[in-house]
Amino acid sequence: MQPQQGMPMQAGGQQVIIVHNRSGGPKVFGIVAIILGVLGVVMQLLNFGSGADMFEGTIVAVIYITGVLGVVSSGLFAYAGVLLFQYQKSGVWWGFGSLGIALVADLIGVLWVTAEMNAIDPDLGGFMATLGLIYVGAKVVCCSIILALPLMMNGQDLE
Repeated sequence: MQPQQGMPMQAGGQQVIIVHNRSGGPKVFGIVAIILGVLGVVMQLLNFGSGADMFEGTIVAVIYITGVLGVVSSGLFAYAGVLLFQYQKSGVWWGFGSLGIALVADLIGVLWVTAEMNAIDPDLGGFMATLGLIYVGAKVVCCSIILALPLMMNGQDLE
């Protein structure tokens, strides 16, 4: 039977206490998530509504809605990083929630812009759709790895 963390044992007539040191992984990935989240909020706010003057109608509303969703998603990602930094397992789930919001916002933006570009030139619309979906996929995969690695590496360190 293995001793529990911090459980005293008798060894050679002396009492030995085994202490489990926490992994630094959640702190590192938490810091990375905080940096990416804060940069995302700043970039979303700087680009908020850019390009809306080129379009008319409902696409303008879509640009603003996806901008708001992007700010919310990036803010939640930074919050998830803070929770990971504090060894909270809920940080992983908050992060996946922020990625879900980002995925929806990015897909709406890509598909709507693609539909508008198809009206101008079908080849341009297909090209924009391809680039947009590659970007969305890469973003979700990379951010998911940042969130899931602390859980996979040493999940028992998270509370």
